[in-house]
Amino acid sequence: MFYFALSQNFVLSQTQPVNPLEVEVKNDPLIPDRPSKRELTSLEKYRIGQTILELDRTAKAELEQGNTEVAFELWYRQLRLSRVLDPVKEIESLGKIGAIAWQENRGRDVRNIAERLIMIQEGTAEKSLSYELLERLATAYQQVRYLDKATEIYQQLLRNSRRKDDLAAIEEDLVALGKLYLARFDYRQAAAIYQELLALSDRQSEKQTIYLNTLVNIYDRTAQTERAIAVRQRLIQQYDDTQLNKIADLEIAIARDYQTSNQTERAIAAYNRAFKTASQTKRLATASDALSELGKLYRESERIDEAIASYIKLLQVQQQSLNYYGLINTYDTIGKLYLKSGQPTKARQSFQQGLELAKSLNYRVEYFNNQIQQSNW
Repeated sequence: MFYFALSQNFVLSQTQPVNPLEVEVKNDPLIPDRPSKRELTSLEKYRIGQTILELDRTAKAELEQGNTEVAFELWYRQLRLSRVLDPVKEIESLGKIGAIAWQENRGRDVRNIAERLIMIQEGTAEKSLSYELLERLATAYQQVRYLDKATEIYQQLLRNSRRKDDLAAIEEDLVALGKLYLARFDYRQAAAIYQELLALSDRQSEKQTIYLNTLVNIYDRTAQTERAIAVRQRLIQQYDDTQLNKIADLEIAIARDYQTSNQTERAIAAYNRAFKTASQTKRLATASDALSELGKLYRESERIDEAIASYIKLLQVQQQSLNYYGLINTYDTIGKLYLKSGQPTKARQSFQQGLELAKSLNYRVEYFNNQIQQSNW
């Protein structure tokens, strides 16, 4: 019975190796025997600091040469030594080396480092956890991808900032929390955070534009079409006449949102606004997109005359941009629309114009000849 217990413990020790960061620091030859836990002298601290720098340089060199195990042995000693100098420095080192462990796909090392971070957090009295220490812990947790722990810390920091009514700190904590929620794909919480940030920011500030763009991204990802439209409309109000390019892109996006929610008339109005704005700035590609989508909407709504008018405008834009293949396809579309509306003569004219271009590019020549023949019947 006793033998079995010993064997079982031995197996566990083999499958669950001791965390190197749990090894006593006093076992390091650089740490002097300190009766009554006396403070390290300045010289002792200097030597330890220089050794930490050298260990880090050597470990990085070993990693570059592919000697990963050696590198992490050196880094573990570095981390144990940093413990006796300064908790902030130790946390920074844990985060940086933890990030390397994550990049190198060393799960055990990531857990070892995370366990040490948790030990620091839990082993420090709450009153002793300064803003700086908490912020460094949160950063280190992010570096080892313990996002739940980082979120908890920033929630604590935010509560503290709210109690002090420190608006600058509140905004800083909200920004950090918003990024964390996005990293965790918690879009509901992220949206609430960025809505609050909007309320805190100046209406015409650069920050408000950033927060609005983030909200648009959240609502697009979560298929909240109406909210996405509302935020894009607010963004348009942020821009002036020097930013018409951005306004045209937003109008295109709003029109597509309206299409998604089957609001055809609103989509048509938005595409028309996008075309008008893009034309003012000579953004031919955006103008083409708007007209092409307009034509499709009119066709789907059986509004043939309006569809033809849109495609004729599209021809003018494609001529300016020398989009010959686009012109060929648009002539084809207009020809079909004329046939559908019972205007074979105009249909032939459109197909004939398409054929002339097709011959010059040796593209769909036979197709247009067939279309012309069929329009004669």
